[in-house]
Amino acid sequence: MSLGAKTAKSHILDAAATAFATHGVDQTSIDDIAQALGATKGKIYHHFGSKGELVCAIRKHSVQLTTDRVRPYFEAQTPPPEKFHAMAQAHVIAMISELAYHRVVVEEMRGSGTGSITDSERQLRVEITTLQSEYEDMFRNILAKGISSGAFRDQDLSVTVRSFLMMLHAPIYWYKPRGLENCQTIATQLANMALGAVLVTDSKTCTVTHGD
Repeated sequence: MSLGAKTAKSHILDAAATAFATHGVDQTSIDDIAQALGATKGKIYHHFGSKGELVCAIRKHSVQLTTDRVRPYFEAQTPPPEKFHAMAQAHVIAMISELAYHRVVVEEMRGSGTGSITDSERQLRVEITTLQSEYEDMFRNILAKGISSGAFRDQDLSVTVRSFLMMLHAPIYWYKPRGLENCQTIATQLANMALGAVLVTDSKTCTVTHGD
């Protein structure tokens, strides 16, 4: 299999995420990933200096993929409840659509070890933290506007964001692919639940029964 220069890194990331999510980070070697790609181990090391760096790159890419799905809804000119619901729904769809990436993140959070930390890995971890903070800030922003407008309950923003994001992450642990319609149904239900956790009781409920 020949990998084009512009897409080599994305091919490697996809293959590595799938292998790590299926077999475990500690149980998967660079050789295993190279075999899955039909490429040489040197091809992978040309782009990623170590297995740990590759894992960090997957983590970073997972945040970028989710942000890319959610940001258009954040930038849309819609009232806070509708915007929040659309963002939450897009988040769930991202969790399901890029399931392998997010399962690698979960495994790393549970303490998988990939050896000593290199300077490149440290830099990637800093970048990951920055991206995660920027991503959460989109939800903090819309929550603050909703609270100011009276649509959302006045609650601690950080506690609220981290709590409903944990719920929206749920499919990572139990989802099994069943088709686009099932994915959309799950995303809508979880978005409704997240919105219900922030909406004031006398505010008009925003629900969506299908995607775009």
